[in-house]
Amino acid sequence: MAKRRGGANGTLFIITIVALLIAAGALAIAFAPRWFGMSEERIDASQLDASFNQIAELSVEEYAYSNVGSYDQEGLMLRDLNVPFTGKNFLVTYDGSVKAGIKHADDIRVEIDDDNRLISVWTPRPEVISSTIDSSTVTVHDQSMNPLNQVRVDDVTHFISEQERLAETKAIERGLIYRATERTEELLANHARALAAGTELAEYQVMVRFTD
Repeated sequence: MAKRRGGANGTLFIITIVALLIAAGALAIAFAPRWFGMSEERIDASQLDASFNQIAELSVEEYAYSNVGSYDQEGLMLRDLNVPFTGKNFLVTYDGSVKAGIKHADDIRVEIDDDNRLISVWTPRPEVISSTIDSSTVTVHDQSMNPLNQVRVDDVTHFISEQERLAETKAIERGLIYRATERTEELLANHARALAAGTELAEYQVMVRFTD
């Protein structure tokens, strides 16, 4: 009776052939563009523009705060004397935020310089997009109850609007726009690099420039 030999060797031979075929297939995929005259995917400035224009507004930095504000309206004066029950005052606690970024992201433009292998992203400078106090956090304390001059809803509303304006000024003084500028450069450059990856522009330098 004939004996079967080399079973393990035959299996090993088949596995080796399969591995070689897989490796050859991978190489063919990697080098197919060069072998068959194909080039890498091309992306142009209009496509990069479109990717930014899909963003209506780009918020990049936020100044968040909690505060206590006081409102004090003096009462009527008569011969240098305060008339009782004519003044009004209250305290308000609230949370708010000031956001900065690119208000009109569709103004962002991209230029491609093939000679210098450079992608330039042109963008407006960051500005304050919003300064808001969350109405759900507003709480009025120590409200005066003078019968001749009571605290009205309008008093609180106007006071909150003024606090939003003051918060915007304070946020700018504390470097909000400076940080937003740095963050804008970082985000736009990373976005352009991500879109250029895997294309002819992958090795291009990316620079973010401001239009004003």
